[in-house]
Amino acid sequence: MLGILIKKEITETVLDFRFVIVTLLCVVLIPLGMYVSRKNYEQRMVEYQREHQIYRQRYGKNVSYKVQAQGFRTPSMLSIFALGLDPFMPGKAVTSRSGLVRAAKEPGNDNPQSLLFGKADFLFNVSFIVSLAALIFTFNSISGEKEKGTLRLTIANSIPRGQILLAKIVGNYVVILIPFLISLLFALLILDASPNVSIVSPQVYPSLLIILFVTFLFLLAMVSLGVFVSTLTHNSLTSIVMILLVYMILVLAIPKVSPMVAEIIYPIESQSVISLRKQIASEDVQEEFEQKRRELFDRCRTAYGVPLGGGISSRPRSAADKKVYAQFERELSLLNLNEECQKRTANVIRQIEQDYKNKRNVQASIAMNLSRISPVSCYTYLLSELSGTGVTEPENFDENAQRYQDEVKRSVYDNFVTITYGGVGMGTATTIDSIDGFDDSKASIPEMHYKYQTLAEALQAGWADILLLFLFNILFFIAAFLRFRNYDVR
Repeated sequence: MLGILIKKEITETVLDFRFVIVTLLCVVLIPLGMYVSRKNYEQRMVEYQREHQIYRQRYGKNVSYKVQAQGFRTPSMLSIFALGLDPFMPGKAVTSRSGLVRAAKEPGNDNPQSLLFGKADFLFNVSFIVSLAALIFTFNSISGEKEKGTLRLTIANSIPRGQILLAKIVGNYVVILIPFLISLLFALLILDASPNVSIVSPQVYPSLLIILFVTFLFLLAMVSLGVFVSTLTHNSLTSIVMILLVYMILVLAIPKVSPMVAEIIYPIESQSVISLRKQIASEDVQEEFEQKRRELFDRCRTAYGVPLGGGISSRPRSAADKKVYAQFERELSLLNLNEECQKRTANVIRQIEQDYKNKRNVQASIAMNLSRISPVSCYTYLLSELSGTGVTEPENFDENAQRYQDEVKRSVYDNFVTITYGGVGMGTATTIDSIDGFDDSKASIPEMHYKYQTLAEALQAGWADILLLFLFNILFFIAAFLRFRNYDVR
């Protein structure tokens, strides 16, 4: 009997005019969105390769003690499915001798309209278009049959209500998958036609399977939600008003309002204020160690009877100056003032950044947990995470940037020795020498090999959203069953 009921639901829905409209929307929008996303990725790859090549040709051999090496972030191949935070992510990391690495964001080529309204990628089409289609298919699945009188006849045949409800969910779910799978097939053919992407490659195929799995799970939740809403009403007009209200709340309102609520609950300082704090802290540390170097130089001059004051140069001119400079270099080396200054500056800056990051993570966690009331938010977080464009990608960029900073330090900065001379009330002079065996003319700036999260790491970050999608399916079905059990079919 369950099979007969499912066939009945499929037949009635397929013959409905809504099925034609949804099929046309899916077949047009999903392949078109995939094509546009593919071209966008190919363009970003061309820009990345061009910028990387120009930089390597012009600055790849420009090795010096204060070079600011640039490491470039490669576009995520899976961003074709969910662009996510990619337009707002830094394009490169810039190193420094002080031990600090900063992110650089170049203006993109996107037109204002695309930034204002967003991209119609796979995530957008499923979250907004296909999910709405699932609700449209099911908004009157119960109330509509009550109006026509067929629901009373079905129940009069002693068919359990649980079977009727399950048949409506399964039947409508199968129907929504028909246009979705057809359009998905066209979209994947378009994607595979790209010279830069292969859907059977190890970088795409495993993640694609997980993306499809969570998409099917999300659509099932939306179908169950639509059937549940239909059990709350007794006529189609009320059902469509309620389903639109539910759609606006779950799809449009909650994901947008949650970050705003989080900012009110847990406000934090802006990035510009944090940048000013880092600048002031760095200047204070530099001034402190500069004063120590000057006082040390004065002590060395006093020890060898050289009068204080006068000019200063990077190389000694008299025999007494040679002794002063040699003593200064020895004591400076023993005290490790230059190294301590760099470490102290880096530690102070990192502490400020870490405090800000911790507060930002708390605020983001509040926003995410509030928005997870909606299955659309769970699906968005999960799909963007699998695509390498999710909320954890900024932290992943910071880790890549720090690894690159350490690599440049080992291969470049550590091969130069700088000594600054000067006394209180005097100017300063700096000598720069390379360590023995290091030839800067033969050295080159290392490249940054950007690493995105692995599939296992992405799943670990998104396990809560997968669990919630399962729970939404169970919750909507139980709520629909409890409501339908006492539903008045007269």
